[in-house]
Amino acid sequence: MLRGLTNQRFTAMPTIELRGDRLAGALTLRSTLADLLDRLYARDGALDASRLTALVVTDDVAAPAHGQTEAPPLAREDAADGCTITLAAPYVEQALGGDADQLLQMVHLLHRELWRGQLTLDPVAAAAADALAAQFSPIVTRMFDEYRANRASAWSLPAKADLLLPHLLGLLEELPAACERALADYRLDGNLDALAGISMARLALLMQTTAFSLGYLAGLGRTVADIAPELKDGIDASLLGREWPRIAALLAGATASEGEARTLQLDMLRTRVIAVLGAMGLAARLGKDGAVWMDVADASAEATAAALARMGTLH
Repeated sequence: MLRGLTNQRFTAMPTIELRGDRLAGALTLRSTLADLLDRLYARDGALDASRLTALVVTDDVAAPAHGQTEAPPLAREDAADGCTITLAAPYVEQALGGDADQLLQMVHLLHRELWRGQLTLDPVAAAAADALAAQFSPIVTRMFDEYRANRASAWSLPAKADLLLPHLLGLLEELPAACERALADYRLDGNLDALAGISMARLALLMQTTAFSLGYLAGLGRTVADIAPELKDGIDASLLGREWPRIAALLAGATASEGEARTLQLDMLRTRVIAVLGAMGLAARLGKDGAVWMDVADASAEATAAALARMGTLH
């Protein structure tokens, strides 16, 4: 069922821990996971087997994060000497006892997390040059990390994986109306801080999802049109349409480079992210005072006067 994986065994393997009274005697589970790791490392020679210090399966499942209905099936903890990956026992049991797609999905999640752990040893870039760069650096860093991990682990994706492209298209279809509502609220109450906050949150989600999909596409050597022409048409027609190929090229360029060349690619990526924010109706700039200023893209004198007039009716 683990397609393309060989049976080569490595001499150094991480500790496999089974936590919980119910799992204490699950020797078959332990050997199955050891074999799975063996096969992953044999298939992916770029992964450093020494980076994973422990693979833990536990019945002590963490509570769902705020706003989520269920806890993630997998978590990673990084340390100087390596990382520990913890899997929820119910998820592992369901994957091992289910159909092939469920098993392959677990294999891929583990594979991708191994790459995320390894990439922590390859930090993104130097400190941001100014406040504007610092404002957008966390988004760019998350994009780059997501892209690299997905690109490197793409070969283990189940055949039916949608690469999150339908979800991305859904975000893009909903975004114009959501941005208009936020701008309408701003014109009514004049609260630029609220507009900037919600716009930055939407931008971060959109850019992370974009990098997520682009990483898989790059790893598979495919384009959106290869997956589904209607998805390409939807992205091309969206506010991301002009920036999609630029973002793809910059992420690929940064992945293929190091040092100053990588920093330059990521700096250019940051300008494209700022351009996407502009397409959402909010322009970010560096003020003369060295601080970041946000301007509403369509804030003409007439629009500003109308907003002030509406604000006056609230008092």
